[in-house]
Amino acid sequence: MTFKKLFGTALALSVVAPFALAEKEEEIDASDMTRASTTAIVGLSSKGDVKLTGSLSYAFDNGQTAMTLLEGTIDEDGAYKDARLQYFHVFSFNNATTPRAAASVDIINNDTFTSVALGGIAMIRTSSDAFTMFARGAVLAGEYNNDSAQLKGAGIHLDDTGITGASAAFYAVWKTGEDGTFIAAYPELTYLNGDLEMTSLKSTLMVSTPLSSDGKTWGQVKFDRTSTNFEHKNNSLDLATEKSVWFNYKVFF
Repeated sequence: MTFKKLFGTALALSVVAPFALAEKEEEIDASDMTRASTTAIVGLSSKGDVKLTGSLSYAFDNGQTAMTLLEGTIDEDGAYKDARLQYFHVFSFNNATTPRAAASVDIINNDTFTSVALGGIAMIRTSSDAFTMFARGAVLAGEYNNDSAQLKGAGIHLDDTGITGASAAFYAVWKTGEDGTFIAAYPELTYLNGDLEMTSLKSTLMVSTPLSSDGKTWGQVKFDRTSTNFEHKNNSLDLATEKSVWFNYKVFF
């Protein structure tokens, strides 16, 4: 089974599986990256891309929570750009510093590659209630798309499209007010190893604030800066640094 077929199969299963479990009501904390929540997000980038994201949270009999998330992006011309399917499972601990951690399985498809990643994220509390950190890591495997416009534009044709790799991110989150408004800053490093090696560093600054008194609707502004390097047969190619601004509208259910 190819990774693209796997993506389609997992997508179909994700539509059915969550409804077999009961959804659990959780206190809303938009800054907590280790919570499972039922949400819908509409995002618009400064380049005209549109991203739609939906997640469904549910609870198990043992008290653990989980969610299934699906997102997809189209470009300014309405053409498919990328998609992600995620299963996210939360574990709670009797620990003041790390009260929660989560494991995840992500299937990602874009013009350049398709991958499956197994990862985890943990909350790290500090002495300040307003400042929290999160650490995330993942390993992945997949395959490049030899017909990728990005690879063709660089004059790259691969004899072996298989890839393995890893990614890591560190998040610093500061709540600036009692209404939950927060600022988050985080670098994300991704490395893919194969016939073509890729290293990507994405730096993000996000400001998020509630738009309603019940805290169920949020507005977000996110600034992204991404630099990417390809190594192929002892040739190095640095892509132009990509910068974008995202405006997101998020609703908790």
